[in-house]
This record gives sequence, C-alpha cells and structure tokens, in this order.
Amino acid sequence: MNCPVCLNPATAPAFSGTDLLFETTSKTFTLDLCSVCRCLFLNPMPGSEEIAGFYPTQYWWNAGKQGTLKKIESIYRRIALRDHVSFITRAAGHRQGVEILDVGCGSGTLLGLLKQHGFRVMGVDFSSEAARVAGADHGVRVVIGSLGEAAFPGQSFDVVTLFHVMEHVTNPRDVLAEVFRILKPGGKIVLQVPNIESWQFQVFGAKWYGLDIPRHVIDYSKSAMLKLLNDSGFVPRRVRDFNLRDNAPALVSSLFPSLDPVS
Repeated sequence: MNCPVCLNPATAPAFSGTDLLFETTSKTFTLDLCSVCRCLFLNPMPGSEEIAGFYPTQYWWNAGKQGTLKKIESIYRRIALRDHVSFITRAAGHRQGVEILDVGCGSGTLLGLLKQHGFRVMGVDFSSEAARVAGADHGVRVVIGSLGEAAFPGQSFDVVTLFHVMEHVTNPRDVLAEVFRILKPGGKIVLQVPNIESWQFQVFGAKWYGLDIPRHVIDYSKSAMLKLLNDSGFVPRRVRDFNLRDNAPALVSSLFPSLDPVS
C-alpha cells in the first residue's frame, strides 16, 4: 500500500511487533517504512472493526481508579498538564474566552484546567463513559464519536488540540481537512504524536511504548508530520521535541509495561 502520510508508493517492511501492553490479540503486525517521509505504518492497514477490538474497555485515562501508583501518576499528570495549558495559552494569544476543542479528550482533565483559565471548551471522544466523567468531574461537554461524526459547523473554534490522536487514525489527511474546516480564520492547531526519531525508539525499537502496536496505526517522524501539516494547509509555527507529561512515563512503560497505569 502507499504511504498514508505522503502517498509515496515506495515503502518496504521495517520490522514486526505484537500487542505488548494489553494483549488484545496474539497477531503479529508488520510495520512498513516510507522511503520519503520516513513514517512507519501497519501494512496491511486494519479495518475499523478490527481496530476497535484492539482497545480495552477503558483505554482512556481515569483518575478515579484506586491504587498508590495511580495516585502518583494522577498528581504527576496534573503538574505536567500545566505545560500543555501554557502551550495552548500561547497558541491562543493569551486571550480569555477563546473557543477550544480537544479531540480525543478522554475524561477531560486538560479541558477542566483550560476552563479554569477562562477558555470556552468542548471535547470529542469515542468513550461515552469518559464523556460522562468529563461532565461530572469538570463540567465540560464532550461529543461522543469521531471528529467527523461530530459534524461541527465550519469556523467554530479558535484552537483545536489533538494530543496523541493522529497516530490512531488511518486517514490523517481527512482528519486535518476537517480540523481546517472547523477552525476560524487565523485559528490554531496544537497536536502531539510520538516521534520515531527519538532516542527512546532507537533504544527500544519494536518494544518502545510510543509505538503501542497495534493501536498506533501510523508512527510519525518529524519530517512526516511537518509535511502532512503543510499539505493540509497549515503553517507550523512552533515545534517541541520534549514533553513533561509523556517522555518520562513512556520510558518507564517501555521498561516495565505491566506497570502502565492505564492498563
């Protein structure tokens, strides 16, 4: 198959891997490498029904679970999410009342923090239970389903955020086209994906937590993501290679998958 990011037909198998984190399937998956943009992707690409079976019932983060490790992780995430809030605030031009949509928002912890900072927020997530928790714990509205299914009116939002979303979708160009449609003129997109050019991937390879085989159907290099954004009509303004919320936990989960607090 052609590369789903840059559409280049010159791809070749790079390595194989299995579901190490949740063991939802015993199947072995092949990841192809694109010779142009250097992304990795599952080939053959699973269908939507098969992909749905790769996710445990509660794949989203639930701060309400019990356990010492869960409590420590919850505290760490709240501290680390301040960095997300700072980044988004900068993207919003430090203006209150800005309309923000968080795609794949889970139980709404980030949206709750953004709401406290004076932003008008809304989320989208596949999990009805996550949407319920977001409403109960943070007082934010979450539309259940995909971004396309939400069918927001055009030019609805000043900022759209997609933290760890793009690696899960088989149609990245369609997703970004929809984001472009619902953004107001001059609106901003903020997204984050695992970087296969990172030192962690170089060390752990197929066992790197950031690959999360088979739930991550596309794994991006920096050049692949920048090309995808440019092709979709966006002009990248700021790129960061380190994130407090994810770098350290990804290292721990790569070393000790059974300790991952989401599992």
